[in-house]
Amino acid sequence: MPMEITMPKLSDTMEEGTVLKWHIKEGDRVARGDIIAEVETDKAAMEMEAFENGVVKALKVGEGETVTVGTVIALLAAAEETEEESEKPSAKGTGKAAAGVKEKKDTRVPEEQSKKEPKGAGGEVQEEEDEEEAGEGEEPGKEPSVSTARQSVRADASPAARQRARERELDIEKIRGTGPGGRIVLADVERVPMRTPEGEAGKAPAAREKGGKKSVKIRRIVARKMVESWQNVPHFFVTVAVDMTDVIRFRKDLRFSINDFIVAAAARALGEHPWVNSHWVDGEGVEQPGIHIALAVATDRGLYNPVLKDCGQLSLKEINGRARALVDRAHRGELKPEDMADGTFTISNMGMLGVESFSAIITPPQAAVLAVGTVKGEIILDEHEEPSIAPMLRLTLSADHRILDGADAAEFLTAVKSYLEAPITLVSCEYGNERS
Repeated sequence: MPMEITMPKLSDTMEEGTVLKWHIKEGDRVARGDIIAEVETDKAAMEMEAFENGVVKALKVGEGETVTVGTVIALLAAAEETEEESEKPSAKGTGKAAAGVKEKKDTRVPEEQSKKEPKGAGGEVQEEEDEEEAGEGEEPGKEPSVSTARQSVRADASPAARQRARERELDIEKIRGTGPGGRIVLADVERVPMRTPEGEAGKAPAAREKGGKKSVKIRRIVARKMVESWQNVPHFFVTVAVDMTDVIRFRKDLRFSINDFIVAAAARALGEHPWVNSHWVDGEGVEQPGIHIALAVATDRGLYNPVLKDCGQLSLKEINGRARALVDRAHRGELKPEDMADGTFTISNMGMLGVESFSAIITPPQAAVLAVGTVKGEIILDEHEEPSIAPMLRLTLSADHRILDGADAAEFLTAVKSYLEAPITLVSCEYGNERS
């Protein structure tokens, strides 16, 4: 009986998935661990592996089709079934219909003998025909050479290389690998010049994918989650203005980004106000033991939320390195489910887009999200009540009123503001970690 391959649950929040591309077709032999499809979840596009050996009997879901978790997407014949089918006489060899073959099976002894003795003269002819149609008719324990030759190219390319090749619309099987054992690595894909059908150099993937090329699947999931959040979570918003003079001075010397300072300040403030670092669970707010800050990253495929784990324990340097790595993987489409899991608080920064201030929508079950605007010179009154110009930043906290009150939100933002206006506290932690 064929084995069922179902849409897997690749993340805790995944309810449905989209088959972006099949790497197999009916009749192909697959081995455990072979990449059989690319599946898009609610968080990322990922590769799906085969968990059993066998032959593909049917693909039940077409490319681009979205189905719920647990839906049968393909059928795989077991090795024993494949062996039985390979022993049956081929219609091409007999020139008869299937019904005719069945009739001969019941009435003609020579054919039965030829099946029982495949190594005889008649069996050799049958084996040659089976090789053409079933990958050389090898035994279940052996990997068929025809199928393996086709799949070995995929197996010898790193996931990052395969993803980049898809983004650049390149045939990875035609790329020469320079990694260990001829493995195709990311650098090999990057070296391949991209051509348009006219033979001219193509545009960068980001430029080519703009204008309606974002993932419809991701957009639909984001839309559903945001509607659910807006309808079910009682939002309220609190905004503060922050003088970023010292942060800008320190960032030039230390070469960290403004966002690094904001993440560090938010992590310290969350440690001091753990109620903001809560989840709404079973009708009540529950403080989370770890501070895991999700970063809203807009990519050409859509919006992702990679998570910086255990931010309360990280230095500025560590935050900078891990955040850069996560954002880079998000843009390359290489995020894993664990990279986007367990977020307890979210920071959405639109400052680089010139947005002065905005209000973000909370990602359930989190209690709040911090919206970060751009740094802009404004006229303020200094300590002597004299007008001066200072680089000001506006932070807006969107809070769940079921968990937080106005005073909770105000106290949290005041803590973040104090860290950013006196960043020596964050920098001293950095130097202290380096000495230790």
